[in-house]
Amino acid sequence: MQQLLLALIGNYILSGRLQAVAATTFSILLSLLLPPLAFLISGSVVALITLRKGAVVALQTLVASLLLLMVFLLLVKLPLLPGLAYALMICLPVCFAAMVLRWYAQQGVLLVAVGLMATVLVITIYMSIADVASWWQQWLYLVLEEAAPAGNSAQYKEILVPVISMVNAMVVAGLALNIIMSVLCGRWWQSRLFNPGAFQTEFHALRLPSAILPTSAIIVLLVFTLTTPWQAMFRDIMVVLMFLYLIQGIASIHRNVDKFKLSMAWLVSLYCLLIFWPKIALFIACLGMTDVYIEWRRRKIGLDNES
Repeated sequence: MQQLLLALIGNYILSGRLQAVAATTFSILLSLLLPPLAFLISGSVVALITLRKGAVVALQTLVASLLLLMVFLLLVKLPLLPGLAYALMICLPVCFAAMVLRWYAQQGVLLVAVGLMATVLVITIYMSIADVASWWQQWLYLVLEEAAPAGNSAQYKEILVPVISMVNAMVVAGLALNIIMSVLCGRWWQSRLFNPGAFQTEFHALRLPSAILPTSAIIVLLVFTLTTPWQAMFRDIMVVLMFLYLIQGIASIHRNVDKFKLSMAWLVSLYCLLIFWPKIALFIACLGMTDVYIEWRRRKIGLDNES
C-alpha cells in the first residue's frame, strides 16, 4: 500500500508542469505546519523533480511555486518574508545539490558539494558576526523565554551554557545533513519509479574523493594551532566534515552487509544505536574515514603497479 501510494504521488508530480508546481507548493505549505519534517517533505519533492526533469524545469517549478506561496500568504494574512525565506532555505540548496547528483551521478560528489555549501555558510557567519557563540546564546535565550514554563527558563539556560559554543556547528551540520537526506530520498524515490535497485547500487558505491583526507588533516591542524575566532570557525568546518564521514561510514556498513549477505538486523541495530546512543556516530565517522583511506591506498597501489 505504501509503495503504491509513493508511486501514485511520484507519477503525479512528474506528469506535467502544473502538477509539479501544485505538488511543490503543497509540500512547502505542509512543511510550514510540520517544521521538523520540512526537508523530508518539500525537499524530497524538489529533489525528485530536479533529478528527473533537470535544472531548468526545477527552477521554473520553484519560481511558480513561490509565487503561489506569496499569494496564499497574502490571502491568509501571514507574514510574507519569513514564509518565503523558509521556503528558499529548504528548496534552493536541495535543488542545487540534486543538480550536482544529476550531473555527476555519484553520491560522494553530492556529499562534497553540500559540504562546500556548509563551509561557505560557516565562513559567512563568522565574517558577519563578531561573536558567533554570543549571538546564538542571545537567540536561544529568547526562545527559552517564550517556550519554557514560567520561572524555569533560568534552569534551561544553565543547561545550555556548556554547549553554546557548539550550537553553530551543530546547526550548520544539521542543515547539511537534511539537504543530503532530502536528495537521497528523492534519488530513492526516482529509483523506485523508474529503475528499481539503482539507488542501492549507487549508495553502495558511495566514495568521498580521496582529496578530502589531506583537507581534513589541514583543518584539524588549524583547529589546534589558531586562536579564536578562527579556531572556532575551523572547528565548525571540522564538525561538518565529520558528518560527511558519518554518511560514508553508513554507506560502507550497508555495502558490507550486502557483500557478506549478513542479516538486516545489523542495519536495524546500526540505526537504533544512532538514535539512542548518538556517540556511536563518531565511531562510524572514523569507519568512513578509514574507508576513504583504504580506497585511496588501493588506487595508489594500483597506479604504482601499472607504472
